[in-house]
Amino acid sequence: MVNSKSNSPRSMATSLVRNAGVRMTRQRRAVLETILSSHDHPTAAIIFERTKQHLPGISLATVYNCLETLSESGIINHLNFDNGPSRFCPNLQPHVHLLDDTNNRVLDVQLKPGLRPEDVFDLPEGTCVTRMDACLHGNVPV
Repeated sequence: MVNSKSNSPRSMATSLVRNAGVRMTRQRRAVLETILSSHDHPTAAIIFERTKQHLPGISLATVYNCLETLSESGIINHLNFDNGPSRFCPNLQPHVHLLDDTNNRVLDVQLKPGLRPEDVFDLPEGTCVTRMDACLHGNVPV
């Protein structure tokens, strides 16, 4: 049985930051916990509003600085879709994003089990995919 306390956003945040060799600050912990608790690929503004509920003194500039540090160190994914605001994703497993044009949602889409990007895309001979950064658009039924 998995200890639910060890899978809490707080313990996951501490582990991710420690493994990346980034110094943990109260602000980074709060921002990362907010992202780990989110399943909607929030923008910086949304992360700021949610984080303020737990850390009232945090500024928007500090949130942006935390997001930059967390994304540059590989702890979260920084996403840019079309001309919209940047969004942030805690899912570090290989996946693409599906933008639901009907409901304005962003969904994580995994490859089917056993498939690799090399199996799906017609890549040049010998290419080794190190990460995926693709975006699909569509209408997803509710």
